[in-house]
Amino acid sequence: MTMNEATPTASDRSHRLAYAVSAITALVFAAVIGLGIATGRQSLVTVVVFGLLAMLGGVAISFFGDFETPERQVWAYGLASGAMLASAAALLAPKAILRHEAYGGFAIALGYLLGYAAHELGHQVTHYDLPLNAAVGELTLYALAAGSIMGVVYESLPNLSVLFGFGVLAHKFPAGFTGSETLRQSGLPRVVMVVPAAAVAISAIPLSMLTPPLSPIVKAVFFGVSTGVFAHVAIDMLPECSHVGSHADSSGHGTIQCSRDANRIRQYAVVSTLAGAGAIFVLWQVLAMG
Repeated sequence: MTMNEATPTASDRSHRLAYAVSAITALVFAAVIGLGIATGRQSLVTVVVFGLLAMLGGVAISFFGDFETPERQVWAYGLASGAMLASAAALLAPKAILRHEAYGGFAIALGYLLGYAAHELGHQVTHYDLPLNAAVGELTLYALAAGSIMGVVYESLPNLSVLFGFGVLAHKFPAGFTGSETLRQSGLPRVVMVVPAAAVAISAIPLSMLTPPLSPIVKAVFFGVSTGVFAHVAIDMLPECSHVGSHADSSGHGTIQCSRDANRIRQYAVVSTLAGAGAIFVLWQVLAMG
């Protein structure tokens, strides 16, 4: 046995850590789901489980699909990021603004800046063997914020409906796909996506038990922060053309290596993002009219 075979590489260590973190997260998720059922929070349990399945559905599309070519990558990222941005603007932002215009607006800005901070500061830890990359870290931050919202507004959680389920799906499905793709590009196992997928339940169910009635201002802040973080994730995932070896290329955030036929790829990027946002509008319109 050679020294290289006997000594675990950095990649081996990060993979083992990724599987360990994912397993622990799955166990915690199962525990909080059991807690939610035991305390009669069936509606909240249904929402968070559906959200987890929606995100894992996006991961499945990434895993089984072939997105190796620049054309397919740009269409996939464009559709997903456009859908995510439209969801943040139409399905989350009004919940913050309607509860308090000023505080809700400031909270959206704060959430966006928190997402930006997580992205920029995340580059400082890329030299360590961590199980998450910057993109999945941002998705986890958003999921914790979204779960916190569900927890603190549990008493006013809307009745389960097709339209409400669509809102959850519109957020989680494209987030699952884009997060999975960045993990593939980073050389990390896709099983790590269980962390952001489960984070909503892990924060929502305990907070629903511990949170006293809150003022509209506090609720506006929670909704606003979640909106801002998710909007930053969506914008961060917008497809961009880049040359191999650039700084953006190392981020794994919607960056496509497309030096050949770059103008055509950029056209695809614009059309795909508009198509993703338009699809969310059309589906929402159909469900709202139904």
